[in-house]
Amino acid sequence: MNDLLPWVLSWALATLRFVPIFMLGAMTPFAWAPGQIRVVFVLVLGALLVSTLSQPFVGHQFALAAATELLQGGCIGLAVMLPMAALANAAKLLDVQAGLASATLFNPAVQGTDSLFGTLFSLTGTQIFFSLGFDLLVLRALVASGRIAPVAGMARLPDPSAILSLFGAQFVLGLMVVAPVVLGLFAVDLGVAYASKSMPQANVYFLALPVKTAMAFALLAVTVQTAPALVGRLFSDALARVGGTP
Repeated sequence: MNDLLPWVLSWALATLRFVPIFMLGAMTPFAWAPGQIRVVFVLVLGALLVSTLSQPFVGHQFALAAATELLQGGCIGLAVMLPMAALANAAKLLDVQAGLASATLFNPAVQGTDSLFGTLFSLTGTQIFFSLGFDLLVLRALVASGRIAPVAGMARLPDPSAILSLFGAQFVLGLMVVAPVVLGLFAVDLGVAYASKSMPQANVYFLALPVKTAMAFALLAVTVQTAPALVGRLFSDALARVGGTP
């Protein structure tokens, strides 16, 4: 029994490294998978990581080792969560401009409501994430972290300046995805403002609201050809900045 306890503790620590990526973040491509499947997946990955150890965890500072594992997993998790957060922020901007901010849909992944464009961009980001193979890059980054920083070993974290620049770069790239639609809707707003001044007796806003919504979908359909490359750039840039690419 005493010989088994260090291996159980090592398995628990290895599992904590995968928790921030697969379990905690609501805005991740993995959030659409059922919770039971993600739990089993994390437990299996933890067991595989422990199988690479030559000796189990024998230290007494379990809380410090657990915090270290969560921190290492959280750094890699940022490369998955931030691109989805940038897309969600861009989608909210479109919802406000297109007049769809009040329309919400039920999102079963987070057991709550989400906006129309927010759900669309979340599904698009998830599909592009798996289609371009970024899920394999995340797993390769986790395997590399097991070699560089073994379970309960010394954490090797990215440069803080790289993490800070990651936040700014991600939201700029997210804005680039919807920039053509935003500019097109801004031109529509200018036309509506001119019409409102020309015909103050007419309620131009409610008359133009269906036009803005139709224009938003039309512009989005035109720019959909460039969206996969930009969304792919979101994930590749995030993985590169946290050292997730080989």
